[in-house]
Amino acid sequence: MESTQELAFHQVKTRRVFEEICEQIRQRLATGALKPGDKLPAERELALEFKVSRPAVREALRTLEISGIVSLQKGVKGGAFIRDGNPALLTQSLQDLMILGRVSLRSLAEARVLISGVVIKLACERGTAGDFQAIEDNIDFIESSDDPVHRADAGVLFFRLIARATRNEVLMMLVDSLSDIIRVVIDKTGRVGWPGLVATRRRMLKAMRAGDSAAAIRATNEYMGVVHEGMDAEPIEIIRPRRAVAATKAKSGPKAVKAPGTRAVRARAR
Repeated sequence: MESTQELAFHQVKTRRVFEEICEQIRQRLATGALKPGDKLPAERELALEFKVSRPAVREALRTLEISGIVSLQKGVKGGAFIRDGNPALLTQSLQDLMILGRVSLRSLAEARVLISGVVIKLACERGTAGDFQAIEDNIDFIESSDDPVHRADAGVLFFRLIARATRNEVLMMLVDSLSDIIRVVIDKTGRVGWPGLVATRRRMLKAMRAGDSAAAIRATNEYMGVVHEGMDAEPIEIIRPRRAVAATKAKSGPKAVKAPGTRAVRARAR
């Protein structure tokens, strides 16, 4: 960890106190003065350096913990530690927005298709023999497994392996987050087997190995079309459960919105 002198925090003068503390710590991360694994000074030391109250420091640290920037650990060897980047935080943020009704399944599926096109293109250009072998091994496992949960997990891994071949960390995080959310939706709406997806995966892989991005993208779009089927219906009971209850009370007849837990979308297996 860098010395206290190199961190050189300044006295807080503007904004809400805890926000200014958070901003200064983020700036130290941006400049490299703080790195993942570093331990921040004790709460009392931070309060003295910032010239603020300890409750203000405590609130700032809690805010940074919620943001996924620091990990607060208890005990003799505890304290506030800078965390490694965690893509799960992006997934959770998107899921929260969906629950609040800010992101529709239609938009999610569309974004996944568009991002996948970029990912496939880069994977064709940058993928190695080792990358493609890992993808083939993944497909072989999916084809041989009779466990739907294991197959679904491997389906998420399939796209993670493709994203890894791009050598682009941001794309890897986006692919992970979108795949995880689609997996949640499929789990909640029910899953119908679709053996043809294995053959589609193999066509994707064959085209990537040949460096034929156009063919690989066509196969990927075909795959996405199957997995995303019905998502344009925006199943309210999954994304906005409270609104679904209200809508059920307000409507009657065959067009009424179904109650939470029903299978409004027939999502096929990955």
